Amino acid sequence: MGRDYHFHREHAGCSVTVAVHLGGARGVELLVDGKEVAAERVHGHHPEVRSLATTLPTDPPRPIEVRVTLPGPVRGEPSSVLVEDGAGQDGTGQGGTELPMPEKEVPHRARPTEASWYS
Repeated sequence: MGRDYHFHREHAGCSVTVAVHLGGARGVELLVDGKEVAAERVHGHHPEVRSLATTLPTDPPRPIEVRVTLPGPVRGEPSSVLVEDGAGQDGTGQGGTELPMPEKEVPHRARPTEASWYS
């Protein structure tokens, strides 16, 4: 059985959300203003950092990258940071500002209880 995590941040007037699913099939999904803009299946269960990039629909458009740290198979929690592209500021194409993305509670789907089967 897997577990879902959501990380969210309002950035440049856009809603940026990362959904992470851990379990038998692991995956990372990036949404901007509620629309999926990037997704990736993750093979294996070892700790790693995955990056998803997109361009925010602002005027002018702003490139961002989201880095998701995935835990190993036994314990740990994922985390996520939003990285603003630093190429335009210093011309080196490196760096950028890292902004932590706080975890947002995922509502669990209610499962029927045994008592409700008989009602």
